[in-house]
Amino acid sequence: MNFTNKLTFFKAVLLPLKIAPFENGVQILVMFIGLITAPLNVLVVAYFINTAIDIVANSSEWSRIFAPLLVMTILSTYDYVQGPLLSLVNTRCQNKMTLSLRDSFIKKQVKLEYKHIEDSKTLDLIKRIWQNPEWDVTNFLTNLIGLITAVGTSLSYAVILVANAPITGVILIATSIPVFIIAKIAGKDIYNAWRDASKDARTHWAISGYIGNRDYVSERKLFGFTDNLSKRGYKHFELERTRKLKSSAKWFFRTNVTSFMLGAFSAIGLFIMAPAVATGALSIGMFISLQGALFAVIGWLGWTIPNRFQTFSHQKEFIKDLNVFFELSEVPNSECLPTTPPLEFKSLEFKSVSFTYPGTDKLILNNLSLKIEAGKHYSFVGVNGAGKTTLTKLITRLYDNYEGEILLNGKSLRDWDIADIKSCFCTLFQNFARYDITVAENILLGKITGATEDEVNNAVLLSGFEAKADELKDGIHTLLGKTHDDGIDLSGGQWQRIAFARAIISQAPVKILDEPTAALDPIAESNVYAQFEEISRGFTTIFISHRLASAKLADVIFVIENGKVVEQGSHKNLMEQKGLYAEMFESQQSWYE
Repeated sequence: MNFTNKLTFFKAVLLPLKIAPFENGVQILVMFIGLITAPLNVLVVAYFINTAIDIVANSSEWSRIFAPLLVMTILSTYDYVQGPLLSLVNTRCQNKMTLSLRDSFIKKQVKLEYKHIEDSKTLDLIKRIWQNPEWDVTNFLTNLIGLITAVGTSLSYAVILVANAPITGVILIATSIPVFIIAKIAGKDIYNAWRDASKDARTHWAISGYIGNRDYVSERKLFGFTDNLSKRGYKHFELERTRKLKSSAKWFFRTNVTSFMLGAFSAIGLFIMAPAVATGALSIGMFISLQGALFAVIGWLGWTIPNRFQTFSHQKEFIKDLNVFFELSEVPNSECLPTTPPLEFKSLEFKSVSFTYPGTDKLILNNLSLKIEAGKHYSFVGVNGAGKTTLTKLITRLYDNYEGEILLNGKSLRDWDIADIKSCFCTLFQNFARYDITVAENILLGKITGATEDEVNNAVLLSGFEAKADELKDGIHTLLGKTHDDGIDLSGGQWQRIAFARAIISQAPVKILDEPTAALDPIAESNVYAQFEEISRGFTTIFISHRLASAKLADVIFVIENGKVVEQGSHKNLMEQKGLYAEMFESQQSWYE
């Protein structure tokens, strides 16, 4: 579905008809039939009872009872069958809505500017609308159909009441008005409470993930902080629950008070109708039938209709969130595949670049300038927080809101198509992703446009994972992780080898390693970088690390401090300068002895 235009409540109601016309058409047909059969049932029951009384009192022909009895049987059968029918239709409708809407939601999330992914408010928004979006959108029309059915049936009953017992009908209509007002207010209150609770819900579920995730079990048992995590999680759970409970309790109290009022006034209405039966102004059959109808209306007015109105108010707030989500800024063409063959890399130059993350005032890069040329090995070094990883985010166009210029092959980086950027740079981050798919599929993520099995096997060999792959039951086609019954676990080091294989199989001319070996000991890290440097001959590489053994492999080292390049040169030149780099290297030298 296309959400480029702002979604109004009216458009939201019509949306399910566009996606699942047959299924929703059936629901509308059932609604119209219900609007006819409900009042008809009241009249038929009254006629049946009056006919039965007359047959007994006057010894009339019993055949007179068959016609109303047949109509009652047909109406009862229809009433019994429509429930399972609507359930089946709703299931089919939900499936179609899921296929259509989830695709739209996923595509939108893929297109979002990266700043939204790192923004807590946006994450809360995404969590809210991703709870069950296809149900929320489908329910716009379903709820309207249910409301029309309940209101229409109630009105038809009210008309019959007014016609046969005017005072009771007027009382019923008058007491129903506050119900609608209360329901409208409550719906907005409940959604706002849910919105306010979403941040606590996100924290609660994150902590629950730590407790339930098998990757955290060892540390929790060793350090004994499960109880501490549980208390933190419970605190946020309670905050979330309390917000929602207060709003729901208020709604429950209001609806029950109005239901009690309706019941009381309806009971009075019955007493008012009773004398009419005694005088013959109201038949016994109509009195009994109206009594059943009256209590049915009380149920609708006291619970069903308020819930429908409350849901409408909830949905209006959901539409506001949905529009905010789809109005979030996007990266044009971000869902594209990398250009094939990849863009030829010649140079990358930062010219007086300054950068602060959205919503903050802290300057991460401060008038930074540097140049990278094809075929050389570079290293960005500096203490944590110096701005090294931020450079990677700017190079790969995760952020565009910088001052100054970044030139790729002499052309502004912002002017290049995202497909070219994807083809030019391969980045291996510290927190590289681990997917519960096969070894080969994990590696092929580095060359999403397609690779042969020989290319995968070569990447496995060069990354040093070959020995482990030979031990696996199905080799590189073995499933990883515990999502699958036959999936296996890998050690952290083995996963790192797979991550390196992704970088190796990539055809990108510039390969960026942003501390992907930070979990390794310094010597193991140094060996991995040395191996990768050898494998990457002919490519341009950028190593980012706060540990400096890898920097010795670089042709040019950029020393970053407070968002600026404070030193640059080869390892030998920088050691001779006896500046910040030499000080950092000498402080770490004992790690490698």
